[in-house]
Amino acid sequence: MLPDEKRSVQASASRPRWGLLRFFVAGMLCFHLLFFANLRKRVEQGYPDFTIFYTAATMLRSGLGHQLYDEHVQFEVQREFVGPIPSRLGALPYNHPPFEALIFIPLTFLRYPRAFAVWDLLNVVALFGVAFLLRRFVNALRLIPPWEFVALSLAFFPVFACLLQGQDSILQLLLCALGFNALTREEDFLAGCWFALAMFKFQLIIPLVVLIVIWKRRRVALGFGAVSLLLVLLSMGLVGWEGALGYPAFAMRADTAQNLGAVPAALMPNLRGIVEGWSFGSARGVMQIFLITSSLALLVFVVWKTQPVGTEQFGLQFSLVTVVALLLGWHTNAHDLCLLILPLVLIADYCLHALAAERGRKLLLLLPALPILIGPFWIALWLRYGKVNLMAIPLLWWGWEIGREISRASGLTTHGSPRAKPSSLDSV
Repeated sequence: MLPDEKRSVQASASRPRWGLLRFFVAGMLCFHLLFFANLRKRVEQGYPDFTIFYTAATMLRSGLGHQLYDEHVQFEVQREFVGPIPSRLGALPYNHPPFEALIFIPLTFLRYPRAFAVWDLLNVVALFGVAFLLRRFVNALRLIPPWEFVALSLAFFPVFACLLQGQDSILQLLLCALGFNALTREEDFLAGCWFALAMFKFQLIIPLVVLIVIWKRRRVALGFGAVSLLLVLLSMGLVGWEGALGYPAFAMRADTAQNLGAVPAALMPNLRGIVEGWSFGSARGVMQIFLITSSLALLVFVVWKTQPVGTEQFGLQFSLVTVVALLLGWHTNAHDLCLLILPLVLIADYCLHALAAERGRKLLLLLPALPILIGPFWIALWLRYGKVNLMAIPLLWWGWEIGREISRASGLTTHGSPRAKPSSLDSV
């Protein structure tokens, strides 16, 4: 068969699969749109998490920074712009670091519903930013226009959950994409700076940065430390010494106190959720010991699988680190899994290029991610069963398969065996 004929046959064979993917994406988008339409009134009434950002920004703008972590003041401010909510007996607490509230001050010049809409629109713009950033290093994304990448992202339930709640996880995704781009260019100090700017979710960023620094990329730690210090000083300037010193205790209380809207462990798709998201009785202490032990074992696993760090497997290694950071994070919500867009894109690119002729290995890498991509499955676990923590199981499976693929790919390279066409990250 001539080369042109062969390419034609391959293209025609791939069309049904692309058509099926587009049909799936269209179905997920319609499902998300209907779900959002049913909850539109609750959004306007102030139920989403966006309330906490609007509250904190309003307090800073009103000169109440020193009372930012006073739950009673937060509650009074919230009642002023959303009114009383029957099911809410206290504040939906702003438990993020002080510096993040600065981002939302311009939105306080708009009424709450309009501010929510503008914030969601900015999140969609941020998704376009992620698309353009990743296209520079990921060949697979050059096969589709940026708007299709955004449509694919909107069909991903964690992204939809982020928009539904008015959360900041897409902003964190954008900053991590900037950090990833800097790492691929070996601009480690700059990468650390980008990761530090995402410290408004420090429970996820710190494990990610620690795992990267273990790769002996110490300049990441320097950039991360420098910007983090500046953010700490900025936060102290916003809320004062007393407010800054009281923040850790407030954040811990908000994580456990039901009157402050604490998220149950059963709704956390991480290692803590899968261990603590059940009724233990007297065995709670034993399960906490098991959580610490399993977390250390997972950390050892990722360090073992990513040493040494090679340019040929960098995309896989960064994917593994991202998945494990989400699993290790003490407080991980469904919308936090927006970060999985990075490993999804990198592994899809790896499968299209490095594993073009390896169907079995492609299946092993992609199959664990399938439950994560099905929106109705998330809804069932959330609303029907209240067990979003079960999503940690495919995440653990996926991390295991990524680690195995790193070992297989490293073994092929070490022994000089012929490899498939290298991925777009091989030249990093």
